[in-house]
Amino acid sequence: MSVNKRRGSGRSGGSSTATASASKKSVRAAEQDRPDVAAARTAWADNQPKLDPDRLIFIDETGTSTKMARLCGRAPRGKRLVGKIPHGHWKTTTFVVGLRSTALTAPCVIDGPMNGNAFLAYVEQVLAPTLNPGDVVVLDNLSAHKVPGIREAVEAAGARLSLAVHPISGGRRLSEDRPPQLADVFSSILSMPASIAAISSST
Repeated sequence: MSVNKRRGSGRSGGSSTATASASKKSVRAAEQDRPDVAAARTAWADNQPKLDPDRLIFIDETGTSTKMARLCGRAPRGKRLVGKIPHGHWKTTTFVVGLRSTALTAPCVIDGPMNGNAFLAYVEQVLAPTLNPGDVVVLDNLSAHKVPGIREAVEAAGARLSLAVHPISGGRRLSEDRPPQLADVFSSILSMPASIAAISSST
């Protein structure tokens, strides 16, 4: 039996930058068809043109771990390439930052994964002092963003809080809902984990 398949064929599910694959499938939350969910998502999209990009502050996180390593590499023919990562005692570090249309703001490194207590402390101690009256702080639907005290801390600084998308968002990333003016600052934070993994062999 032959197991050869043409690379990029529709049957194998492969694709290339030149041609689209008919076998590709996108999955989204079925709840998006509910009238209330559809209305909330439409309202968010319709309100975007009314927002001043210079007033928007998107809060986003990225994380690194000591188990991050390059997934491929080179070795002499016939030799296995062995990568080394810590075993059983991994360490996670979280970087959270506000993204304005002009620059990153209120950066903070957290020793561990993000949780509600850590995010509340970040908002109160790091983000709030940088806010100006009229600013709009935009959060995604991470559960840590919904703990009591977040809205109060933002509003105490004269800003207001907004969720980027409805809770039933079908897996959309916060970066997909940001205005195009923020493309450059978003790409900088989204590329950090991949950049760290790419240089892990030299650290």
